[in-house]
Amino acid sequence: MKTQGEKSKSDEDVEKEFPVFINQLKWTLISDKIVSESGIQVTQDEIRNFARQQLFGYMGMGQLDEEQAWVKDYVEKMMKDRKYLEDAYNRIQGQKIFDWAEIQLNPEEKQITAEEFTKLVEAHQHHHH
Repeated sequence: MKTQGEKSKSDEDVEKEFPVFINQLKWTLISDKIVSESGIQVTQDEIRNFARQQLFGYMGMGQLDEEQAWVKDYVEKMMKDRKYLEDAYNRIQGQKIFDWAEIQLNPEEKQITAEEFTKLVEAHQHHHH
């Protein structure tokens, strides 16, 4: 961690950034295992659709005629941008992982009092600090 990036980091910087690094590493290991075991894939068509939806969202518009030349030009330009592709891929894959996880869970609704809720929150906070 000290030598990653443009310049070396101090021990103090490494100490401060380590918890974030560990959480990112955990997420990477967990998500890689889920993707591998569940067969989650992201296609180029999904990335193209993502780019279209972002464009329409930026413009505050609903669906436009997707066959218009300027829409195709925008999407093709984005498909050549490596940083955009990585970001779009990660966002789509992340959503697919959460969609998969939601299907795996069988949540059970349970009514509790405000006091019980407060105790649960305190126990959770105590566990993570």
